[in-house]
Amino acid sequence: MGKTLIPKGGNDRIMTPDPLAQWIVDYFMPTGHVLEPCSGDGAFIRAFLNWKDQLHPSALTISSCEIDEGLDFFNVNDADHYDWIITNPPYSKFTAFLKHSMQVADNVVFLCLENAFFQKARLRAMKEKNFGFVEIIHVETPPKPWPQFGLQVGVVHIKKDYTGETKIKYAN
Repeated sequence: MGKTLIPKGGNDRIMTPDPLAQWIVDYFMPTGHVLEPCSGDGAFIRAFLNWKDQLHPSALTISSCEIDEGLDFFNVNDADHYDWIITNPPYSKFTAFLKHSMQVADNVVFLCLENAFFQKARLRAMKEKNFGFVEIIHVETPPKPWPQFGLQVGVVHIKKDYTGETKIKYAN
């Protein structure tokens, strides 16, 4: 039997290290209305705030959800629109997070195992919502306590109505 992609005990709360969150935000330079749907301990929120300090104050609006604080991402509805979602989604809810992200945002950036995107149902959902792969960036697996799966961790950017080439590269 293969390895499970959810850490032992069923807890797939895998916190993003601050330097990696900052690198991702600095790389994509989001503007407009950005949502962190599972903010955890706040690494991406801190990175967004650091990035916002470099912009005109009105260039970036930051929103977040965290289920442990009673703010459930799945309660964000279609009337709410975001230019960007940037997050490290829970592995056990990857498909649901992907589908809901595509419903409420134009750009979706997930820090995840790259192979998570390449299941037929997930690719079909992307096609139905008219999302395309913009870029896949291979990153080093963060050190423990991150699970050491042996699978490639990546930053995957998908975008609504994108039909261009997909860039695939290594981070630095």
